Amino acid sequence: MHAFAKPACGCVLAFILLAGLGGCATYHPLPLAAHANLAHRIDDLQGAADIRTPLDEAAVLRLVLLNNPALAASRAQRGVAQAAVLDASVLPNPSVQANLGFLVSGAGDVPAWSAGFAQSLQGLVTRGARREEVHASASATDAQLLWESWVTLSRARQLVVDIVDGERRLAFQESAASVLEARASSLRVVLARGDEDVGAASTVFVAASDARSACDDARHTLHGQRAELAALMRLDTDAPLPLAPLPALPAFDVLRAQSAITSMGEHRPDLAALRFGYAAQEARLRGAILGQFAPLSIGVDASRDSSKVLNIGPSASLELPVFDRQQGKIAIADATRQQLHDEYTARIDAATADAQALLSTIIANEREASDSVVDTAPLDAASRALARGDIDATVYSDLGVATSGQAANAITRDLYRREQRIAFDALTGAGLPDSLPPRMNP
Repeated sequence: MHAFAKPACGCVLAFILLAGLGGCATYHPLPLAAHANLAHRIDDLQGAADIRTPLDEAAVLRLVLLNNPALAASRAQRGVAQAAVLDASVLPNPSVQANLGFLVSGAGDVPAWSAGFAQSLQGLVTRGARREEVHASASATDAQLLWESWVTLSRARQLVVDIVDGERRLAFQESAASVLEARASSLRVVLARGDEDVGAASTVFVAASDARSACDDARHTLHGQRAELAALMRLDTDAPLPLAPLPALPAFDVLRAQSAITSMGEHRPDLAALRFGYAAQEARLRGAILGQFAPLSIGVDASRDSSKVLNIGPSASLELPVFDRQQGKIAIADATRQQLHDEYTARIDAATADAQALLSTIIANEREASDSVVDTAPLDAASRALARGDIDATVYSDLGVATSGQAANAITRDLYRREQRIAFDALTGAGLPDSLPPRMNP
């Protein structure tokens, strides 16, 4: 029996060791990229297979959401939060202790040994509060990631409007600048012959220079905006990025806007993230209060002395809460909860006030808004009058410059109204689901 028992015992120990090693994680390297990985064509972007060019706003937002490198990096935070959920769900490990005393001298016959098995109950007592804390923290991470995505998409919407309307406005500015530069060139010829007063011509020269400078500034701004939009979708700045014309601006729905302000707590994920963070702190405070009770471990101890006397029985260890009763941790957790409570109140009050102020501005501008379509009838009539000889070229060019200026101003007003609406949606979260997904509800 003894001959077979020893190999069997060894096999059991080997099996337990291999089973324990089988549950261990292994290391795998994750090297960093040595160079930027930008797409050189829209077709190289993720999700581009279903996208048609020129890109409308919806297509741009889809490409940004799928390819933005900052959002991809932020989404890694969700993995960290889920790992914390897994860590909180794991039961605390029991402890095993063993001692062996070799017989050196005395009346004993065999080596003495002792062994014990114990399980701490402290982790079990606080496990529920800890699980609530990490689940709320994970939901806060999800809500914050949704808010980061919303802010990024709002910026992409604004860039689309700025670029499309900016290029339309630049076309009218270029037209006016070309007319003024042509007049300036003609005046230079006249001045060379001495047929024109220098003082009267200087006004045209200044206007032509200012118009060309405005065109150069607008072109530089558009280049920067295109580069920023390309970067948002991980596209090389030199890659073609055709954008479709903007649809007509619909009438502003005041009732919908007021409803968005009222339900801002449901629409804005950053406010939801604060609520989840507050719920996590509530659980953390409960855990600290539960942790003030004395840590208790229970188990079984067995021992044999050198005279072959065998003892076995229950064991318990208790930490006496004489000095440390978690009073410091409880105070910190309670103060942090109050801080988060006040922060949430201040944030939602400030957001509501900002949204109401912006809504008032939008309503006032909508009332004053005029039709963006410029009446070109006077310019057409002037063209016919010029052909008949009723007016000279100077009068006609002045009217053309004025018409181009009116068109550019109309586009500017349209651009400003669009930007205000985008800013309102970004501020209130209008356009996001009416409520957060069930797994994200606090």
